[in-house]
Amino acid sequence: MEAAIAGYFVLLADSFLRQSDGHERAVNFRVGVAIVILLVIVLPLADRLESAVRPSTLDGRFRAVDLYLHLDGFALSRICLAHEWARWLVIVVYGTLPLALALAWMAGRSTVFLRGAAGGAVAALPCYLLFPATGPQYAFAGWPEAGALVRPAVSLVHPRNCMPSMHMTWALLAVLNVRGKWRVPFAAYAVLMSVSAVAGGEHYFIDVLAAVPFTLAIQWAAVRLPGVAWTSRVLSTASRCMPGALYGRSKCEESPQ
Repeated sequence: MEAAIAGYFVLLADSFLRQSDGHERAVNFRVGVAIVILLVIVLPLADRLESAVRPSTLDGRFRAVDLYLHLDGFALSRICLAHEWARWLVIVVYGTLPLALALAWMAGRSTVFLRGAAGGAVAALPCYLLFPATGPQYAFAGWPEAGALVRPAVSLVHPRNCMPSMHMTWALLAVLNVRGKWRVPFAAYAVLMSVSAVAGGEHYFIDVLAAVPFTLAIQWAAVRLPGVAWTSRVLSTASRCMPGALYGRSKCEESPQ
C-alpha cells in the first residue's frame, strides 16, 4: 500500500516539477489514482474471491513441476535469507512494484502500457481460479527447508494468485513499453523481480516462466485488439474534464491532437 501511495505522489510531483500543462496533470492524476485503487481496493477484493471459490490449492504440484525442471526455489530462498542484504533486496524489489509502475508511465507515457497493466490484471483472474496456488511460504510447513511438506489445508487469508505471476507480468510490460535508454533500468528491475518473486516465497519458478508468454499475449492484445482502445478514450475525456481549480481549465477542452 505504501508503494502505491508513493507512486501516486511521484506522479503528482512529476506534473508540477516539469510544469506540465493541464492535460498532462490530469492524466498523471488519473493514472496515480488508478494505481492506488487497483492495488489497494480491486486486487484485495479479487483475492478474497479467489480464496472463497478455490479453497484447495495446487501448490504441491507447482513445487513438483519446479523440481522436475531442476529449479529449486526453496534453495534460492535459503541463500537469500542467509544474507541480510539479499533479504532486504528481495523485500524492496517485490514491494516497490506500484512505484515502478508509476515510473514506467512517466518514462514511456504509453497508453498501451496502461491497457496492458489493467487488462493483465483482469485476464489473470480466470487463471487464478483455474490454477489456484498461494505461494510456497504460505503453503509449506517449514518453508524454505528442503524437507518442507505442503500443508493439508491453506488458510483462506492467503490469496490464490500465483499462476501466472502478475508482479513479473507488470515488470515485463514496463520493459516493453518504456522508451530508449529507460529500458535498461526497467530490464534490470524485471530480472531482479524474477529472482525476488521466487526467493521471497511468493511464487514458484513455473509462475515466473508462465508470466513470459502471458505478458506477450497481453501486450499483443493491448496493441492490436480494438475492443481495448476504450481506455485511451476514457483517459483522454477525463483529462479534458477534470475540475479547472486543480488543472487550470474552466471547462472540458479538446485534447491536443
